[in-house]
Amino acid sequence: MERELLCALQRGDASASANLLRDDFLITTAGWLPEPVGKRAWLEGLGGRMTLDEFDLRLIATRKYGDVAVVLAESRQKGTHDGAPFAMTFRYTDVWVLRGAGWRLATRHASGISSQ
Repeated sequence: MERELLCALQRGDASASANLLRDDFLITTAGWLPEPVGKRAWLEGLGGRMTLDEFDLRLIATRKYGDVAVVLAESRQKGTHDGAPFAMTFRYTDVWVLRGAGWRLATRHASGISSQ
């Protein structure tokens, strides 16, 4: 699911990205938004402002608790944000919830560190 979300973001597919998020999704971002935001604000903040040209994904740890999974992941990414190129490594703590439609991301804490 982590890779599926990054692939949807890379394609610029807002609909596919939205379908992987719960309606009550909440994210703390790695610096480009000043405070935690919900699903709509995050997707709108990405739309037209960010391109994800390439990424790699490393799962650090996963824990499953019934219908809830916690994922610690790291992703090196390159792209543009507001027209300026970026190369960052992001670390995520994601909480996924399983419901009838499948796994949906409920919350994400993202931390950014400069790529070397």
